[in-house]
Amino acid sequence: MSLFTSLKQKFSHYSIKGKIITVLWITLIWTLIRLFRIFETYAGNKDSIEINKVVVLSILIIIVAGLFVGASLVFLWERWLRRMAYSKAVFFIMLFYSLMFFILFTLEQGMIQLSNTNQDMDLEVLALKFKEGINLVFLTNYIYWLVVTFMTILFLFIRDKFGPITFVNFLKGKYLRPKREERIFMFMDLKSSTTIAERLGEERYFNFLNDTFSIATPGILATKGEIYQYVGDEIVISWLTQNGVNRAHCIRCFYNMTALLKEKAAYFNKTYQTQPEFKAGIHFGNVITGEMGIVKREIVYSGDVLNTASRIQSLCNEMNTELLVSKNLMQRIDLNFLNKRLKSLGSIMLRGKQEKIDLVTLVDNNQGQTKI
Repeated sequence: MSLFTSLKQKFSHYSIKGKIITVLWITLIWTLIRLFRIFETYAGNKDSIEINKVVVLSILIIIVAGLFVGASLVFLWERWLRRMAYSKAVFFIMLFYSLMFFILFTLEQGMIQLSNTNQDMDLEVLALKFKEGINLVFLTNYIYWLVVTFMTILFLFIRDKFGPITFVNFLKGKYLRPKREERIFMFMDLKSSTTIAERLGEERYFNFLNDTFSIATPGILATKGEIYQYVGDEIVISWLTQNGVNRAHCIRCFYNMTALLKEKAAYFNKTYQTQPEFKAGIHFGNVITGEMGIVKREIVYSGDVLNTASRIQSLCNEMNTELLVSKNLMQRIDLNFLNKRLKSLGSIMLRGKQEKIDLVTLVDNNQGQTKI
């Protein structure tokens, strides 16, 4: 099995695992919502036997709905909806939701009939129950769960907008008050971006960047990275230091992203007649982290480490390497997780700095090693 095939299977497994967890969360939340509705409806009903029967049937139905609809949204619809006009997306969501609601409603009526009569399902009786069930209560439930479905889709979009880790931090209110953190930052910049942009034109270049970042993103998620921001053809990725040095995540992230892009070389050649290649600079240090803004709130990092990481990245061409890492950071990373060896580049004076910084890069094992 080739390296690229192995990486592809690894990231596909990671992506599928994350999606399955999302589906299970959707199912759990929908089940809790349904239980709340049952409690609200039957709180004053003392017929406990009937209530138990309704609860069991309702839970079974909503679990089926949560699993099927959740899987459809996460594995299928979420990707399609990104490429559709909003009006078209709304139409297909309504059509899909209505179909699912009527199927599940029919299934529920059939289960109630079986539980009440202990006999085989009678289609005529089922049709009669279905007709009787289509009333104001039915319409209310239809609209209620339609809103829940749209809120679920909105939740998924917002989570993707901020990124899984950042979104959870927003929900927790972790950075409502600024706090001091030690973080790793990796600035990645597309090589020869000006030349590529001029050749492709604005629209194709935008699509090229979008494809590049989309294909490379699983490499970030698999190494616990947080996408801080996109700046044109540059992407900034961050880790809490303990997360970034764990299993060499901050270094492996770069090589994982590069491998994923190389695996799609045929696609980029056919579509854009060029290959995306990145250069990156990695550094760590203390920052002040907090939410900023009123209308468009963001989690913002403030500290000299960002400027330093950016300037380290700007030296890649001069140093004839694709990756530069500060020596102090590299000393905290276990090289056993990397199929690479270190090469010292000496002490470098960065633009705008008063002190030199020791930089290293990584090379293949057969190119020799420099101890640090």
